[in-house]
Amino acid sequence: MLTLGNNLQPQYEFIGQEQTPIIIIDNYLSEPQKLINLAQSADESAALSDENHAQNQGEFKPDELTQYPGLRMPLPKQCVVDYLKPLIQGFYNVFNIGQTLTPYPKDNTLSLITKTEQQLSPIQTLPHFDTNDPNLIAIIHYLGEGEHGGTGFFRHKKTGFETISTKRKNTYVTHAQQYLELDNTKPSYCTTQHSEFECYKHIDYKPNRLIVFPGYLLHTSLLNTPTDISPCPRTGRLTANMFVHFK
Repeated sequence: MLTLGNNLQPQYEFIGQEQTPIIIIDNYLSEPQKLINLAQSADESAALSDENHAQNQGEFKPDELTQYPGLRMPLPKQCVVDYLKPLIQGFYNVFNIGQTLTPYPKDNTLSLITKTEQQLSPIQTLPHFDTNDPNLIAIIHYLGEGEHGGTGFFRHKKTGFETISTKRKNTYVTHAQQYLELDNTKPSYCTTQHSEFECYKHIDYKPNRLIVFPGYLLHTSLLNTPTDISPCPRTGRLTANMFVHFK
């Protein structure tokens, strides 16, 4: 069971020209080491024989559903409840979600970035949005100890878009595809300096820091590639990634 830290002081910010709300909470869990240990146990289990490995319910695997450039393992259901239950009521107010909508957690994982820059697909080199639904809320919890890269929020220069709604999606995707077709540079992780995007908000990585934002914001991890690209839960950029869909 996960328990929250003492004297939590959520920070609320309205970012960018569109003034989209986000939440930052430091020292969110009282014992984040429990999740690091869970991830380490799964990593160690993967080294067992195929027979024993097949019996392991928690295991890191490549993400085949999204463009996440690494490995993920499902969070146990009780961990998801412990994480999200204290937050849900506040989401209604901060993100202006209709009180009649019901929260549904989805795609809750522990994550490790493992792809080298040479392995990236073109789309993985750009900032991304998780959804065009304003009622899907994204949660990232920085777990790994040490110095790692944080998260950046971006404005698409040609359109001025910071959020990708249903109305904006086709226009944005057309521009992105045109850029990728003409881009002849070597693949690399996105940085704060990009010809097509302006980074207007950078949230530093800090162990046990939780950040919450609407999934339709353009964003990406701002990696420190020497330390962040690693399959090791104890030394890599280990995060918990969760979503709550209100519908």
